[in-house]
Amino acid sequence: MRALSSYRLMVTLSLLVLLAVIGTSAHAAAVDNLLRNGDFEDGIAEWELRIGGDAIAEMASSEGEAIKGSKSVYINISSVAGTSAWHLSLYQEGHSLTEGVTYTLSLWAKAEGLRPVVIYVEQADDPWDEYGRLSVEANTQWLEFWTTFTAATTGPVWPRIALGESDVNIWVDNVRFYEGEYVEDVGPESAVSPAGKSATTWAGIKKSY
Repeated sequence: MRALSSYRLMVTLSLLVLLAVIGTSAHAAAVDNLLRNGDFEDGIAEWELRIGGDAIAEMASSEGEAIKGSKSVYINISSVAGTSAWHLSLYQEGHSLTEGVTYTLSLWAKAEGLRPVVIYVEQADDPWDEYGRLSVEANTQWLEFWTTFTAATTGPVWPRIALGESDVNIWVDNVRFYEGEYVEDVGPESAVSPAGKSATTWAGIKKSY
């Protein structure tokens, strides 16, 4: 009798774990990504690389090195001497914010070494306000970074991934920009929060403006 009860308990627990996994995957898939070609499966279409100051860099579609699908974008950086983070940035035009609405910007990144990355959403006209600015460090493993904010104004914006503080080359994949709080994206890595504490996902810094 005890063996039967233990068996039933194990079956019940296994079913609960399975349902939780299915529920998490379905929830992640439900995100309505506002970005076009956020997974880079269409190469670098819809994306631009801003190069300013003394920066020298180029972007290209990367086959086989990806967190989702088979492609990512690879940014090959020759020089960033004398530049600021925003002088070299991956971005996409054609987006807007609605005042009072919460948004999340997330991405996966992998670099050829340790390097800083700054992610944010920038107002596309004067006074060029930034929303959800977050500074993180990418390394040689795929890791997800994210930031959530509440829009203070209504108007056009550019989601930006600023790379002008290091000449270490980097891959970026599965960039998501959507309304609402962060929704976990399924990936191979267990991430660490910016504070250095263990976590199941990157604990992006939430900012409201």
